[in-house]
Amino acid sequence: MLKPKRKITSKEIKRDPFLEAIYSVKEHLNSKKQQYVKIGISALSVLLLFFFINQNSKSNANEAEFGLSIGMVYLEKGDVQNAMMQFQQIVDEYSSTPSGHSASFYIGKIHFDKSEYDLALSHFERSISRKNNIFLNNAAYSALAEIHANKNQYNEAINFQKKLIDNSSSSLDKAVSMLKLGKFHLLNGDKEIAKSILQNILDENPDNPGIKSEADYLNGLIQTLGVD
Repeated sequence: MLKPKRKITSKEIKRDPFLEAIYSVKEHLNSKKQQYVKIGISALSVLLLFFFINQNSKSNANEAEFGLSIGMVYLEKGDVQNAMMQFQQIVDEYSSTPSGHSASFYIGKIHFDKSEYDLALSHFERSISRKNNIFLNNAAYSALAEIHANKNQYNEAINFQKKLIDNSSSSLDKAVSMLKLGKFHLLNGDKEIAKSILQNILDENPDNPGIKSEADYLNGLIQTLGVD
């Protein structure tokens, strides 16, 4: 004959380690319920805020890109005044976007083409960014080197020319940029460095007509300045 099962009391349940752990967790959750709800709401708020910021960032980037394209149309038509206004609006409203950096470059280029070097300087400097494409960055480095050389600030010109060399996309571009670096060193009084750069480029590119033309120019400049 089956014996009736003995009822398990709540005290005995609590003595079981596994059940006791579950009971402790339940008690903890009950006591901290409001606190965890607040934490959950805070975490959700942060996620929603991040989502809206990300969506707003994408929207800004799209609007800036559209505005940049309008400025480029003005520039290609030769309407420099409206192009400048359009680029400046993008810089004012969307400076941190890729198009904002590009707009800074084109403002700098407009001033540079007018020989307004002091006005161009800050715009070129502001345009340089990882967000901008390498071609505009390199064009900015080249322009900044020329501006500083024009102001007889050859150390600064050399620094920007070296950055251009570091980002060269081809061996030909690098060689031509190296020869211009030699020119800046020469004008800065570093004649031996200029000669060394010239010789290295000629040794590495003996049969390249494009490089030879640039090398002849630097060599002529060296001879004109009386370098042995």
